[in-house]
Amino acid sequence: MIKFKFWFSKNYWWLFIGLVFILIIFASFYEPLRRINAIVAVLTILISSLFFIQKQKLEELKIFIQLFKAFNKRYDKLNDHLNVIMGKTEPLEDEEKQKLYDYFNLCGEEYFYYKQGYISPEVWESWLNGMKYFYKDSNIKRIWNEELELNSYYKFKKSLLEN
Repeated sequence: MIKFKFWFSKNYWWLFIGLVFILIIFASFYEPLRRINAIVAVLTILISSLFFIQKQKLEELKIFIQLFKAFNKRYDKLNDHLNVIMGKTEPLEDEEKQKLYDYFNLCGEEYFYYKQGYISPEVWESWLNGMKYFYKDSNIKRIWNEELELNSYYKFKKSLLEN
């Protein structure tokens, strides 16, 4: 459903043009007065729908920009800590574990907004690749798996990280 939403968002102009052509074909079967009335009525609906779709896209773009900036800001604060944790052989300190929990929460929220259709598949795929990179670390993987068993990250599943 998410991919369809983004596909539709990119291709609705073609659908609009196709509907106009279909309208012209169907209208050609009507008598002239009814043809004009039908064309005006359907064009009014199509143009209104077009404006609605444009406004919806603009609103969703604003939401995406807000989310994107907020998520990247949070990630930037965690990135150095994650890189220090990565490859660490000794047990993690409580502060390091807390940074991981913060990162897991961020990942869960990103996934939630992706599933809601506010994050494009391309952006989500990029973020997921970053998650998979950190998931390769044995300490991070162990703690993340323990956390995912609690089902507390907006239905984020281990299978996303293992593919």
